[in-house]
Amino acid sequence: MNKHNTLILLCLFSLTSCVVMKPPQCDLEQPDCLRQTYAAPSRYWPKPTVDDGVEYKELKATNRTVFIQNKKAVELGKTLFFDPRLSSDNTISCASCHQPQHGFADTNKVSFGVMGRTGRRNAPSLLHLYAGKQEGYFWDGRAETIEKQAVMPIADTNEMNMPLNRLPERLYQLGYEKDFQEAFNAPIDLETIGQALAEYEKTIRPEKTRFDQFLEGSFSALTDQEIWGLHLFRTKGRCMNCHYGEAMTDGKFHNLNETYYGRDFQDLGKYEITQNPDDYGKFKTPGLRGLNKTKPWFHHGLYVNLRGVVNIYNMGMPRAKVPVNADEIHKQNHLDPLIKPLNMTREEMNALTKFLETL
Repeated sequence: MNKHNTLILLCLFSLTSCVVMKPPQCDLEQPDCLRQTYAAPSRYWPKPTVDDGVEYKELKATNRTVFIQNKKAVELGKTLFFDPRLSSDNTISCASCHQPQHGFADTNKVSFGVMGRTGRRNAPSLLHLYAGKQEGYFWDGRAETIEKQAVMPIADTNEMNMPLNRLPERLYQLGYEKDFQEAFNAPIDLETIGQALAEYEKTIRPEKTRFDQFLEGSFSALTDQEIWGLHLFRTKGRCMNCHYGEAMTDGKFHNLNETYYGRDFQDLGKYEITQNPDDYGKFKTPGLRGLNKTKPWFHHGLYVNLRGVVNIYNMGMPRAKVPVNADEIHKQNHLDPLIKPLNMTREEMNALTKFLETL
């Protein structure tokens, strides 16, 4: 046990109990105090800065344990996920855009599909799909369930370009009938295809990181600057309004003034699906696990510098001017009220960035 552990934890072992002492009251501006404070169990951490109505969950280490009810379905889903023959020209698989070595995301701004076609959004990471039921899938929430989400890229003309009414027959031709019978005791149809892919996607877990090691008791895993960044993440940076829990996402949709209305890359987000003015410019909160591997970031894939991302949040996500002849809905300020200028110093932004890099 290192000296920091000794300062924080005093376990009195008996047959029934182990007592963990609270961190001492001290000056959180001091590195030693921050280290002592965050080496304590998270229930003793300073309360995070979140707005009224935000039902946050405390940060916790990645749980890589997977409970599999249907092993055959998971195996089948994994095979389908990596099979490019599900695309119209036999060149693109799900893994072409959700690459395991890149946090099940893509390093391209937008992904390449069949015949060199490109989409309009960055392929989001799949590392947070296990995090319980979500309000919707894709950047704009157009899929209600993970099973529906799993088959939609297959039909997209810019991605895999395989008409869904032809997909079951294609899989029969490829010899998948026995696999589906063993997994579901059912024929190949869109429902069982979606189930197989979803069962595999639910098993995808982030890798363990230095931050996980810290949360699990290896307190030397983070530097003083990174622990300061953790403290800022939870407090002055206001990050836990949207990024919390194990997957570090609320799974909800927010407007961050990233519609690019009237310019290249215009994208109105969830509003394009619902036509509800309340959804204008809203995109799903990505999880922060595997952050360095999943860049470029945001739905448009235009941000590649993490320190720069921290800076625009520090500025309060300023809104670009819209054309004077824009319709009224485009002139309105739709920025999520959770986003506010942070007034962090250069040193604070550097520390927050260093913490994010541990994820």
